[in-house]
Amino acid sequence: MGERVEEKKKQKQEALLMSAFELFTSKGINNTSISDIAKQAKMAKGTFYLYFKDKYDIRDRLIANKASRLFERAEEAMRKEEFSTLEEKVVFLVNHVVDQLNENKALMRFISKNLSWAVFSHIRISNMGNIKCMDIFDEILGESNRKFRQKELMIYMIVELVSASCYSVILYGTPCSLEELKAELDKTICGLLKQFEVE
Repeated sequence: MGERVEEKKKQKQEALLMSAFELFTSKGINNTSISDIAKQAKMAKGTFYLYFKDKYDIRDRLIANKASRLFERAEEAMRKEEFSTLEEKVVFLVNHVVDQLNENKALMRFISKNLSWAVFSHIRISNMGNIKCMDIFDEILGESNRKFRQKELMIYMIVELVSASCYSVILYGTPCSLEELKAELDKTICGLLKQFEVE
């Protein structure tokens, strides 16, 4: 019986997350109330509070959930390929995430408006033994047997650079095409890895 109860709880939480995402991306967070989210999920308002403190809590969990899925897919794809350098792995990961965001503009808008570094660096990846996105980077940096100073700062700069520069390109096609931007980002990411590497 315990498992069925857990499964039901999980389904309710998922339904609330899906409803919140639909409403946040169509109406905006400010124009969405907890009652709206509960109603869309076909639940009583009180049920919402069994899973989330308030709408900012569900927003943060939603961002963590959505962003972690992006990295999870990118890492799975990366592990199926053969790469000879760390640079190739990092560039592949970044490009894979960017391509996913390009295919889902609503998600791009939602994540980039609300994803803070604090949320990003503590994101737990859903199906991967509860590791964080940061751990994916740590793992591939470790596999390279190269040494880097201030690893978290380096990863922060890569993530922020990609997120900030992709926003206008993906949503408005300005100031260049996504392919042009990716070519420049690839070089910049390689430059950042070199800059932080300890000889």
